[in-house]
Amino acid sequence: MKKGQLINPNPQSMVALLIFIIGVVLVMYILFLPPADRADLLEQNRTSSGSDTDRDKITVLMTQDPGRISNIADKEIIKDIPSFNLFTRTDAKVLTEFDSLYLKKSLFEEQLRNISFRISDLKNTDNYALSYNVPKHNGILTISLNGNILLSNEILTASPSPLKLPKDLLKESNEIIFRVSGPGIEFWKSNEYILENVKVTADVTDITSRENIQILHVTEQEKGNLESFELRFATNCEKLGTGPLEIYLRKRLIYSSVPDCGTSVLVPEVDGSRLIQGENDLLFRTEKGNYLLYGIEAKLNLKKPLFPTYFFSLNDETFSKAKNDKADFNVSILFPNSEDRKKGIVLVNDYILEIETYDALYNRKVNSFLRKGNNAIEIQPKGDKLDIVELKVFFAE
Repeated sequence: MKKGQLINPNPQSMVALLIFIIGVVLVMYILFLPPADRADLLEQNRTSSGSDTDRDKITVLMTQDPGRISNIADKEIIKDIPSFNLFTRTDAKVLTEFDSLYLKKSLFEEQLRNISFRISDLKNTDNYALSYNVPKHNGILTISLNGNILLSNEILTASPSPLKLPKDLLKESNEIIFRVSGPGIEFWKSNEYILENVKVTADVTDITSRENIQILHVTEQEKGNLESFELRFATNCEKLGTGPLEIYLRKRLIYSSVPDCGTSVLVPEVDGSRLIQGENDLLFRTEKGNYLLYGIEAKLNLKKPLFPTYFFSLNDETFSKAKNDKADFNVSILFPNSEDRKKGIVLVNDYILEIETYDALYNRKVNSFLRKGNNAIEIQPKGDKLDIVELKVFFAE
C-alpha cells in the first residue's frame, strides 16, 4: 500500500454505528422524560389488554369522592367531642305532709295516728327530719319510726324543733306512729294532742346529670396505626363544693382530679393498646359539683401518616377474569383540572403506581396487582395536598 492512500470505510459498520447512536439517544430521552409522559410513550396507561378484541362492556366495582387529601406531617387525628354539663343538685323536698293529726288517750279510748312515706332513692337522700306544730298538748307524746321509738316526752312548746330521722332506721317504705300517754290515776280525764303542719322532709340529690358518656370511634385503619391517645378539654366550674372530675376510658380510670376552673386540661397520654377498633366509651362523672366541659379534643397519635384507603372485593369469577386477562381492570382518577401538576402515589395492594401529570384524568390497568377477595387502594400526595374529584375502579370485557 502506498503512503497517503485513503482507506474506504465498511458501509455495514457505519450503518451499525449509526443505529447504535440513535438507540442510545432514544434510551436517554426516555429515561429523562417525566414518569407520566414516559408511561404514555410506553403505552402503560392503555385500557386495552393489547389484543384486538374490543372491550365495551363496563362494570364499575367502586366509586369514591376523596376530595382533598392532605399530607399529614404531624401524624395525628383530632376528633372533636361536643360540650356538655356535669352536675349534681341537692334540694330540700317534702316526702309526705299532713295538715293536722289528732291524738287522744283515755281509760276507755285511744286514738293514735300513723303516716307512711316512701323513699325512691335512699342512697342519694339525706338529712331526714320530722317537723310539726303543737297548738294543743297534754301528756307524753311518743313517736316511733318503723318500730323504733324516737321521742317519748311531753311537749311543752307550740313549735318544737324538728325531729331528726336516723338514716339507718329508714328503708324504701316507712311508717311513723304517733300516740299519746294515758291520764294515769286521773282516769276520768283524757290526754289530747293536736299536731299541725306535719311534714317529713329530706335533702334529695339529683344525680341524673352527674355522668356523661361519649363514644370515640376508631376505624380499622386507625387502630392498626395507633400509637397513643390524648384527651384535652377546658372547664368552667364552681370551685366551692366541687368534687373530683373522673374520666374513664372503656371503664378504666384515666383521670381523677379537681381541675383549675377556666383553664385547659391535658389528660396524661394513654397507650394506644387501650383502645379497640369500633366504639370506645368515654365516661365523664363527678360525685358533686357543677362542671361545664367544652373544647374537648380526642387526639389519636399515629405511628406513621395515615392516608385514605378504599376497598373493593373480587369474587372467584371476577378474579379469574383479571388473572386470565379476560377483562381489563382499571384504576381511574379524575382531577379538578388539566392545569395543575399532580404528583402522588397510588398503592394497589401494596403495589406502587406513581402519578405525575398535568392531565385531568389518570387511568391505569391493574390486572396483575389484584387478588381474590378484598383489595385496597391507598392514595398519598407527594406535595402538601392532592385534590381528587372521583376515584373509580372498573373493568371492561
